[in-house]
Amino acid sequence: MSEFRPLSQVKPVLIAALVCDVAMKDPTTGKISLIGIFDKVHVKQFPAQRPVSLYAKLTEAEGNYQFQAKYVYSNTGETLAEAKGEFTAKDKLGTVELNLQYPPLPITAEGRYDFQLWVNGQFLGQTFIDAAVMA
Repeated sequence: MSEFRPLSQVKPVLIAALVCDVAMKDPTTGKISLIGIFDKVHVKQFPAQRPVSLYAKLTEAEGNYQFQAKYVYSNTGETLAEAKGEFTAKDKLGTVELNLQYPPLPITAEGRYDFQLWVNGQFLGQTFIDAAVMA
């Protein structure tokens, strides 16, 4: 039986949100390495798919949180994918790093795709990728 943990009323601050090919944590140092940071995708044709990693760094968090990272096609506002999870922050002066590995995400048409970060139902911020056909 799991223990009830109330959600924090403290809203964290998003310091960074980056899309990359791979984000991996070094088991020895605990450092996260971001490989292939990008904001543009060029495809042969639409629809297409692409695996991505999303890295987010937060501060001023204290307590228990539930998060959602929504992948949204900006032209229509449609949510195409979503990652969910939880974290606990003990020190408001510290930082929390989220490292999300997405399976191949749909790129349905040309345009902007947002990665929106929500914590305890509150929007914190976003990053994006722009998709276009190769010239």
